[in-house]
Amino acid sequence: MREAGQDLERAVVAIYPEIAGRAYATAGDLCERSLWRELSCCVLSSQVPYAVAVAAAEAIDRQGLLHLSFDGDLTHELTTVLKTPLAVGGSLRNYRFPASRARQLSSTKRAVCAASGSLRNLLDGDTDPVALRSWLVNNAPGLGPKQASMFLRNSGVTYSLAVLDRHVLDFMKEMGLYSGPSNHISGLSAYGRYESDLRSYAERLGAAVGLLDWAIWIVMRVFKGARKEIAA
Repeated sequence: MREAGQDLERAVVAIYPEIAGRAYATAGDLCERSLWRELSCCVLSSQVPYAVAVAAAEAIDRQGLLHLSFDGDLTHELTTVLKTPLAVGGSLRNYRFPASRARQLSSTKRAVCAASGSLRNLLDGDTDPVALRSWLVNNAPGLGPKQASMFLRNSGVTYSLAVLDRHVLDFMKEMGLYSGPSNHISGLSAYGRYESDLRSYAERLGAAVGLLDWAIWIVMRVFKGARKEIAA
């Protein structure tokens, strides 16, 4: 392992206990409304700044479009909300993909209602996190393996799945765990293979992979920011 990799690993190990402590302290069954807000944020954050995605998810939540008992086509109503400028950081921002994300969320709502009646029932009905993720990827348009893993982690369902975003993949490259592209991993099968490699690495550190990736994400953002300042 290169010296830079050793420094990154030490930083990740140093902040992991605080992240794990906070996650386990706040873990609990989220209500239907909170689950839909979290899921919609995961769908809306793809190729969109996270702060904008959060604002869009909150706008949908205020209208009660997803968490209330309704299994019809919500595309029009969701599109209207997503086309409305969002207050983000003191300014108004437009959401980038209003129509396509509205269709995805509406389809996901119908699929969840058809399968289990509610999102809470869906999560409670299967205790296998890998099976849950597969169902979401196959039935919830807009949720790939990364977004589905993020939803299950942020909802407190499991910390056994990894969110392999570009920062985590760059860290894995430094550790010699990954050699592919940094932007994404295509397909559940390939995702699962690299996730298994990171899980084995996490186990060697005595960490849950679904929380270690959070520590990695924080460390890599700081590391990349510092590197940009040095290069400027």
